[in-house]
Amino acid sequence: MTAATAREPAPIAAESAVAAALAPAADPGAAAEAAHALRALGERAYAGDRDAYARYHGLLYDLHAPGDAATYAVRRFLASAVYPLEELQVDPCEPLPRMTGAELVRRACEEHERLSGLRHPLSRHLFGGAATLSDLKIYLVHQWHRSRSFYRELTELALTLPLERTPILLRNLHEEAGAAPGEPSHPALFRQLLAYLGLPHSEADRPALPEAHAYLSNRVRCARRTPPAWGLAVLFALEYGTPATHGALLDLLLRLGVPEERCAYHRIHITADARHAEELCELMAELVDTPEAQAIFFCSLRHHRKLHRAYFDRIWDEVQAARTRKGDP
Repeated sequence: MTAATAREPAPIAAESAVAAALAPAADPGAAAEAAHALRALGERAYAGDRDAYARYHGLLYDLHAPGDAATYAVRRFLASAVYPLEELQVDPCEPLPRMTGAELVRRACEEHERLSGLRHPLSRHLFGGAATLSDLKIYLVHQWHRSRSFYRELTELALTLPLERTPILLRNLHEEAGAAPGEPSHPALFRQLLAYLGLPHSEADRPALPEAHAYLSNRVRCARRTPPAWGLAVLFALEYGTPATHGALLDLLLRLGVPEERCAYHRIHITADARHAEELCELMAELVDTPEAQAIFFCSLRHHRKLHRAYFDRIWDEVQAARTRKGDP
């Protein structure tokens, strides 16, 4: 680290160091310096510094987001440099006797039901009959952030698997990308709804909440890590619970007067994700087959739900604040 960087406050040091590492014709040592600065900022973030937390997760989100292909290798190196720090935040799971594939799937389903986002006050408000279109619009903006890059996480996870185990993920990716003739991609279907409602729908939209950055970055990290139990747990959480969520959202959209033809994104996921979850459970049963991998699976699943819950807390705050400003009960 240079003397000038050392004198800067840690958040500024990390931001400027990362920018220098990603600059054209960057000095060969710039990436190592940026990794050191990012790690130092992360340590401050997890020591309780809220400003550092927001800056750190914003930087990590930007390193994970689609960007200039010429900087991909450096961005991946910098993000990977703090993955060990991220994994220190994952609550350890007690080692368990090895489960059969069927026992693993059964326990994963039970764990998901216990931690389901449908139990959150935000979901209970949205699907309990009192939500307005304004409430739903706030939710949909955040759902766009969570859904539009799912195809990238599928791709990253497929790269961690043996070739002969990838077809399940590739079939999922095929549907997500709209590769069949006459079938638009899932993000394109979602954009149709968002455009109808007058909501932002660019691939470049950047969430503002640090909790969103932390949640989304964790999805990328898990998809990239080995053993694949890290990513399979997150993918299970995303696929297994979504048929019920999308069904409830479809009912809400129709109740609030959105034309049915604009609801294709949510309608298609009711059946598609049920099928994807069934196939994924087969893959989990086959690949998450040691006590060590099974412990990682449940650690990853619980950490994902923890970050999801924190993100939903902030969306719920946003909905309540907007209702208060409007004078809604």
